[in-house]
Amino acid sequence: MAYLNSPRLTFAGKFQADPSTVNNDVNHYNNETFQPSYQQYGPSGTNGWWNPDGTGNWRLIDCIITSVTYQDGTTTHDPNIDPVIGMSIIDANSRVAGKIVDLDPQQQSVSQIWGMIVRIGQGETNFVKGDFEPVGFNDIWWIRSTTQKGSGGASAAYQSVINNLNWSDNTIKSRYLNELRAVSPEQLSMKFTVDMFDQQKCSAQFTIGRIVGSIGPSKVSEPKHFVMGRQFIPDMVCMGGSYLPSNTVGLYVATALVQETTQQIILDLGNCLKTSGANGMISEDRNLVLAVNRGDQDYVLLGPLKYKAKNWYEKRGGLVTLRLNEEQIHLAQEFPLTIANLLPDGSLQPLINETTHYVRADQFVFRMNADEDRDIDFYATYLGKPLADQAVICQFQESLINIMGQGDGTPATATPNILQFESNVVTDYSGKAVLNVKASDPKNPRGFIDGQVYALWYYLNRQPTADFSFTVDASGNPVVLPLTLSGIDPTNFISILVFDSLPPEVIKNPDWDKDVQPVMQQYANLYPLMSKGVFNLANKEVVDNNAQILRFVFALPKEDPNHMPVTRDLSRDKQKMILNYLDGILSKNKAGAPEAMATIAENN
Repeated sequence: MAYLNSPRLTFAGKFQADPSTVNNDVNHYNNETFQPSYQQYGPSGTNGWWNPDGTGNWRLIDCIITSVTYQDGTTTHDPNIDPVIGMSIIDANSRVAGKIVDLDPQQQSVSQIWGMIVRIGQGETNFVKGDFEPVGFNDIWWIRSTTQKGSGGASAAYQSVINNLNWSDNTIKSRYLNELRAVSPEQLSMKFTVDMFDQQKCSAQFTIGRIVGSIGPSKVSEPKHFVMGRQFIPDMVCMGGSYLPSNTVGLYVATALVQETTQQIILDLGNCLKTSGANGMISEDRNLVLAVNRGDQDYVLLGPLKYKAKNWYEKRGGLVTLRLNEEQIHLAQEFPLTIANLLPDGSLQPLINETTHYVRADQFVFRMNADEDRDIDFYATYLGKPLADQAVICQFQESLINIMGQGDGTPATATPNILQFESNVVTDYSGKAVLNVKASDPKNPRGFIDGQVYALWYYLNRQPTADFSFTVDASGNPVVLPLTLSGIDPTNFISILVFDSLPPEVIKNPDWDKDVQPVMQQYANLYPLMSKGVFNLANKEVVDNNAQILRFVFALPKEDPNHMPVTRDLSRDKQKMILNYLDGILSKNKAGAPEAMATIAENN
């Protein structure tokens, strides 16, 4: 089960993403050359970029439930039928906001949400509340809008689970909530698409964008970050180091679910259709339909995709539902699906054919330290069903990261290669394969930037359709990139940041000037809101006088929104070093609260 299954709701509203952008430029990490102007506003690529005083906060704003679909497949938009319609999808009301975080200055295309609470409720009343499991955005589409440019014209999607659910005993006569709790009491699935993000500092909507999405049931045994359904990926073309859908198609990715119990196909077009204008209206004017492809241009029409109604995108969360008869359901299960254009003469012009054999890594963003390992879960499908006994090929891919560097003198990425993993793993009966990746110490190849960032590309052991071309990385070295890809989504690669190690003596007995201050200085430089308004982390007196509270926040798990640093890029060894330094200050001054002193005793 996932957000496309019944029972589900759809919602629409706004979001706020307020990152500090000082750390967008790799050269700003160099304490020796850092300039005060780097903390001042400037167009992207100058000074501190477009939001140097960002808080890192991520928030849901005015998100309203627009429809619900019950287990039997029926849908209503009427709050008189189900009072949950018109209520809110809200974030935290009793703690600070979640955080939006890049993996690395040289990998800013998988920005993650950490520490977000999701609530379904009204005002201070919660009907269900839980933790949104951290995940990076995926399927970024830089040219979604035909009229807006840059981030304002782009879109991307997040999908994860809401766990640690707390269901309220406050009763309202909502059939939807009752069905959802009965079907999925432990975990929910949530998917949302974001676009129309405003980076204009003088705008009243600065750091605000549009969000539409859906919440539905979830099984613990299924993937958390994508649907094991029917996948539509347009042919991709490499332009300027970025992969974009072919202009001849004009559509992006989509996912469908064939739901036999209700004889329906639910198709997610939330990040598939072009938009235009200041209001982000859907601009797709062709007559798009869904069809079965029986081969040799033998298409069987299943039905029209009804997306042209006023406010369809917000009211339906980008979802389209087709009701089918038994014969159509049988055909949809047996043959690939196609999104096509219905021409005036009644013929079909295929636009995106379903990717019949599909593989996806569930979690695709990792932070690691030396001598740690991570399991990466892959799921393979054929026509949306688990695909067993298939080899998933995984390979080290330099070019996918090298093209993401920012600024002059960008350090080389993906070197040295300190990751160890098998070249392929085989799926089991459920279509799942697990790849174990081990890391060793990269030994500070980037100098003033901790660790190294890597990319792993993966695909099924079936010959991909690809033409190759040569380009260059940030240092001018030649690399090979596929010029075109068919049926493969090149944005679905695995990003791994491996941190540097420190000598044990430095961790145990750190010196402020040599060891701790350079780390704190970098955070003071890169996160000016903290150094200007709360604590100047580069000042020993300030740090020592606030050792108790700093120890508390530096020791919090990364999932906590109060975790420091906000950027979640402090290595295991540097965290231990800082905590040991703060413990030493607390012990020396006898200034720690009993709780802090107990922690010191426990660590010793």
